[in-house]
Amino acid sequence: MDREIKSLDIGTMHLISASLTKDHQIRYKKLRNAFLKVQVQASMAGLLQQEAMQCVEIGQDFYALGDSAFKMAAVTAKSVSRPMQDGVLNPKEKRAEIILKLLIEGLIGQAQGEGALCYYSVPAEPFQSEKRLVYHSEIIHSILEELGYSATAVNEGMAVVYSGLAERRFTGIGISCGCGLLNVCVSYKGQSVEAFSIDRAGDWIDDNASKAIGETAGKVLATKEGGFNLLAPVDRTEKALAIYYKELIRYSVECIKTRLSSGARLAVYKKPLHIVCAGGTALPAGFIALFRSEIRKARLPFKVEVVSLVKDPLYAIARGCLTRAVVDDRSRFLSQCTAFRRAKCQSRKSKPAKRKARPGKAPRKRKKAR
Repeated sequence: MDREIKSLDIGTMHLISASLTKDHQIRYKKLRNAFLKVQVQASMAGLLQQEAMQCVEIGQDFYALGDSAFKMAAVTAKSVSRPMQDGVLNPKEKRAEIILKLLIEGLIGQAQGEGALCYYSVPAEPFQSEKRLVYHSEIIHSILEELGYSATAVNEGMAVVYSGLAERRFTGIGISCGCGLLNVCVSYKGQSVEAFSIDRAGDWIDDNASKAIGETAGKVLATKEGGFNLLAPVDRTEKALAIYYKELIRYSVECIKTRLSSGARLAVYKKPLHIVCAGGTALPAGFIALFRSEIRKARLPFKVEVVSLVKDPLYAIARGCLTRAVVDDRSRFLSQCTAFRRAKCQSRKSKPAKRKARPGKAPRKRKKAR
């Protein structure tokens, strides 16, 4: 039986898993990466289970997890908390690791059988600041190992390349526009040439837009996720979002220009590059048009062929990690087969071949030397 292979996009806003079905289709699961501490009586536990609320008791505290946290927040008029902030584990939340482990286990479950694989996304080092990336990656790795998976980290921007640039032999620039960070990866034939992150993303937009118009971050987020056009905002909230979206895109393109200004590593590229974007922050209509406009203004040290949005942008990172996992697993299998064949051939060569007697004739006797 084939081994179990899964992938996991560890996002600040969402956790998304991907796996292959028996008919080789990709199945996705999505869960909000959030929790809410609630005060409930013991008699309410059964009611919460009937309402399909994902809840857990840790010590003397009771927490609603994932999408259930948002449902409870709407009822109690409270704000949800997140185990992650700015693309990594939230240092202000003492129970961030415990909560994240429970969320991951609820999403992908315990590994089934031996040799189960799970490839998970990690951000790149930030462009102008330091993050706790090593600690963050190791914690995720240990959580997956405890669940029985053999875990492997995949750069988030590279996952976008695997997901959206297969037809171009995985050559170009993948940009993951997330909630906590914006990740950029320059790839040449599936090999990372340059990878970095920018510490402005979806949360930065929501926070600044809400402060500018005096609205709650929750209402601004609801407007953004409800769908609107960046090129044609219709009310105050949408106008504020459009302004900060434009500033985020301008700043991101400027960071890309500065980071890649030397051009030394880009010497291998003889043709204009394709830029592909993914992630929840890239979903609003008009995002790609604004990005193309800023690219034209920036005069980058390399030529850009086209800027596009990957298919199913919210699931692209999970799909890219799964692609890498499947390719690696097949490569390991082929290597094992090759090694087995070589070992078998060598064992045959090492054994001296026995001469077969001709049929109907007695074997010749050697003459004794006089």
